[in-house]
Amino acid sequence: MNTRVLTSWLMIICPIGMMVMFAGLEPLIMGAAGEGLGPNERVLAGLETFNDKKVAGYFISIFGLLFMVGMISALALLGKSLKGAGAAIGTLSSLIFTAILTIPVVGMGLSFSANQIFADGYKDVAVSLELISDSAFMGMPVFWGLGLALLGLGMLLEKRPLPTVLSGLLCLIGIIMFPAALILDDIGFAVFAISIVLVASSGGVLLRQQD
Repeated sequence: MNTRVLTSWLMIICPIGMMVMFAGLEPLIMGAAGEGLGPNERVLAGLETFNDKKVAGYFISIFGLLFMVGMISALALLGKSLKGAGAAIGTLSSLIFTAILTIPVVGMGLSFSANQIFADGYKDVAVSLELISDSAFMGMPVFWGLGLALLGLGMLLEKRPLPTVLSGLLCLIGIIMFPAALILDDIGFAVFAISIVLVASSGGVLLRQQD
């Protein structure tokens, strides 16, 4: 299996797997804890739910974040693979995606630590750590959008490996992510979901090109 095939499969499987975990299984199994509550009360409700359903909680969190890391890694590999007119911009997008990888890793560590401390009975400390974990993800959409915009632009300049329309859509949705990142409601989630669909579709196109 060469790097391009690996990149293609990661771009197909990981976005779908991540959405299944976080948008499907998490609300179905863990529930939407703390709706209508303040930040501290919402986080406390989430910690209590996680403590009651540890096995499911760890399963969803670990596999969901692994899928997220796989998807981001694939985009970093794709940006690095550009060698022509879009090489410089592609490399820049790859560096941005590589930097983004630290967010889910740090966030997961803080969240797991918060749940362990909560189980030991230190609720105030656990809530503070979980709030920090949540905050770590707040800046991710901005850099995600920047990385996608640069990656799409690099592929537009290089006219490969994706079709021009798909490269343009990636660039456009990346640009839209900037204002959408400040809209923490259904609109922001919808834009993010569209970007996930585009990433998975791009993976399918890249894989078909290998046949």
